[in-house]
Amino acid sequence: MKKSIILLFLITLNSCKPSPTYNAFDKEFDISLREVVKNGCDTITVGCGFFNLREKNGKLRNYYQIYVEDWDNVVAKGFDYILDTVYLKEEKEFGKISNLKISETQIIELNTELKKYGFKFYNQKEDEFGNNSVEIINELSEKTFELEPLTEWINQKDLVVYRQLSYFKGK
Repeated sequence: MKKSIILLFLITLNSCKPSPTYNAFDKEFDISLREVVKNGCDTITVGCGFFNLREKNGKLRNYYQIYVEDWDNVVAKGFDYILDTVYLKEEKEFGKISNLKISETQIIELNTELKKYGFKFYNQKEDEFGNNSVEIINELSEKTFELEPLTEWINQKDLVVYRQLSYFKGK
């Protein structure tokens, strides 16, 4: 009896998925989504049956993406970094805010968050449509990644918008 309890315990231990690392840059996708939910997260619909389980707090909010028909498997991960909150005067200003450059203060704040993962701000560039994006660089490998500028309505009635940078990595 004692041996079967120990064996059952060992099997249970081996079948558990590891806790989430909340690191969008690592290679770990096989994590316990139960832990993500237990830690508290926002469930955000991103279209076509996909959901992001995103951290609720902080400027840098990591997420794990799942498909509704396969709830136990992470298909992608990434993060949203909230640059600032913008209060618009009228709705037609919404399209213009993605063109705003990122200030030196915002770069310093971004570097504080990215430092945890071995990255830092590298470059800010503008595309042919006038939209700004940010490149970050890994301090060891010198590999660069582009962060996509996004805007997210917080309260459309009162014209309140998050301006953010986003990083996405598929499985």
